[in-house]
Amino acid sequence: MRNLTEGKSGDHLLTEQWQDYVLANAMLTNYLNILLVHASKTDFSLGNGSNQCTLYIKSLNSFRHTIIQLADNIRHHLTDLCIDMHRIHKSLENVPIHLKTILVLIKKGSKTLINTKLSDLLKKNENIVNGYLKILRNSKIKFEEIKNLLSELNSLISMLTINNVITLQIEDVTIQWNFLTDLFTHLAVHAETSSNYFLLQFNWILEQFIQFDIDTNRDLIINLLLSKVIEIERILDLLAIISETYVDISLQYSNEKLIDNSNLLLISNEQERKDSIRQHRYELQPQTVKFARLALTRHDEFLQRNQNRQITYEKFLNESSQSDLNILLMN
Repeated sequence: MRNLTEGKSGDHLLTEQWQDYVLANAMLTNYLNILLVHASKTDFSLGNGSNQCTLYIKSLNSFRHTIIQLADNIRHHLTDLCIDMHRIHKSLENVPIHLKTILVLIKKGSKTLINTKLSDLLKKNENIVNGYLKILRNSKIKFEEIKNLLSELNSLISMLTINNVITLQIEDVTIQWNFLTDLFTHLAVHAETSSNYFLLQFNWILEQFIQFDIDTNRDLIINLLLSKVIEIERILDLLAIISETYVDISLQYSNEKLIDNSNLLLISNEQERKDSIRQHRYELQPQTVKFARLALTRHDEFLQRNQNRQITYEKFLNESSQSDLNILLMN
């Protein structure tokens, strides 16, 4: 997998590669559990005898305690994030109907009805996008903290003479964490873009024209808004399918692996360690294949919706009636 910040714009890379990066959710938890098994076998000081100071690692004198700290931080963050992403995904499902309602309201509604209902509809969409953005901004802080903890750990490990298997396992965990960090960083950028569309473009067009004779300007307003609506829906549709897939991976695999993984530190028998590591490695491939297929299916469906959005909206507007508007406003 390439870094999402390389080469093409973030929009293209997120659109084209999210289905690869979201798999880091499963791979990370699998690699972390294998690292915990290794930590059950050995413990050693991370210091090299000099006066070292760490900002993120709490137990410099214990590799095992540091791995416990890492696992606890990852567990708490990812399980909380799953809950937040599930809630936001459900909210994003309401955005297309809100956008369609706005367009039909402008096309069919009286000036009084528009003045009464429009601001509430706009506020609903803004609240959904800003709620998503708040979660991603807060999550970024925790992602960076754990990233820094891993960076410290890798730096300290590189100065020690230890089993190379442990070094490589920490690197594997770090790589997957960086993939997740990149993914959520770009999700935040896309949420910010959506917010700007609402605040700087979408709302501005409405404010400029609603104050004039609405009957004269209906078609003009709709023509100006339609491309904005389609772009907003495209961005939020992408955020929705990524969120949904991330949550599905968490619920079907990662959360279960995280909940009781501290028990792996209690393994005291070498054969049990080998069996546990073998089982984790054996199960990872079919799980990632399953989730890769799920992500690819949703990605293909997203691309198909992109091709049809303009036609779908035009057909919807042409066929909508006053009774349709009344029904939409009841939702």
